[in-house]
Amino acid sequence: MKRTAIIPLVLGLGIGLLAVKFGVDSIRRAQASNAARQSVTVVRAKQDIAAYEGIQKDMVETVETADSLFAPASERLDKVDLAIGRVASKPIPKNTPVLLSMLAPPGTRAGMVGRIPPGFRAVSVKIDEVSGVAFQVQPGDWVDVIVVMDVETGARGKKETIAEVILQHVQVAAIGQGTGPEPEPAKGAQMKPAKSATLLVPEIEVPKLHLAGTRGKITLAMRGEDDKTPTSLARAYGSEIMNSTRTASAEPTPPLPPVTKIVPAPPEPEPHAVLVFHGSTTKGGKSVERIKFQNAHSARILEITSDWSRESRTGSRAQPTPPTPPISATKAPGDQGGSPGTEPGDVDNEDENKPDAGE
Repeated sequence: MKRTAIIPLVLGLGIGLLAVKFGVDSIRRAQASNAARQSVTVVRAKQDIAAYEGIQKDMVETVETADSLFAPASERLDKVDLAIGRVASKPIPKNTPVLLSMLAPPGTRAGMVGRIPPGFRAVSVKIDEVSGVAFQVQPGDWVDVIVVMDVETGARGKKETIAEVILQHVQVAAIGQGTGPEPEPAKGAQMKPAKSATLLVPEIEVPKLHLAGTRGKITLAMRGEDDKTPTSLARAYGSEIMNSTRTASAEPTPPLPPVTKIVPAPPEPEPHAVLVFHGSTTKGGKSVERIKFQNAHSARILEITSDWSRESRTGSRAQPTPPTPPISATKAPGDQGGSPGTEPGDVDNEDENKPDAGE
């Protein structure tokens, strides 16, 4: 046989021996693992067990199973007697191992009374498809309680409709008479909806919930399982909703053009007039000048008018002569001779007022 043909044969034989060895080792490890796994006895539910329902003998059984993480030694029950008489703290589905963490403390009474924690009360409220979140609320869920009612505003008996959140993060204890999840209805059967929901309410909030249920309508709002942060209690008014609806439906008005603010000019000051009185010993009369200035704080003269009157020796008052026309501020008065306000005919009158020679 040629050397070139022997080399591939030797390599194939070596690879085959290694494969056989790995296969044998894998089988031995599997057998050792099965030998190490011990068969244990656990208690298993023969039917669905609702929350806070007492466990009876016909509800559970014992089965042999391999030890695993689903039935650790610290949580396992190996005898039926250890489960009989205990109360389930949560729903236990069929064929599920009954663990100690699924049971309420020893001595807990079955039914709703065993589920109420200290300081709380179980209160039932009416629900329908809308107020019960389309019947999606199940025992163990968390909800907010909202009331819709009419309150008086104080304006002659006028009432206002309000909706307000009165309770937050309230746990649902039961829906109807069931304390566990609603089972799926049989095929062709019609599910009968529940008409009430039982809530676990703090003792101090019980009167508020009863009053709200009597005066208004209760509505439940489901919360997320991890949403435990309380918020400020919200409130809505019917008038605000109507006003916001009208505002939203109204057509938006175009913006107004910018308005230029016009500042009015200050009013012109009014003219200021001054009267100047002049006495005359020769004529026995007096003259009056009326000087009109531009304003009270200005020296600019707008016009000057004059007038005078005379009296006789006997005290009789002569008829006043008509006033002279106004004299312009740019023209000095008395350019034609004589005193301001006199006329050519006044000379004869002056002679008449002289005393006679015989007197």
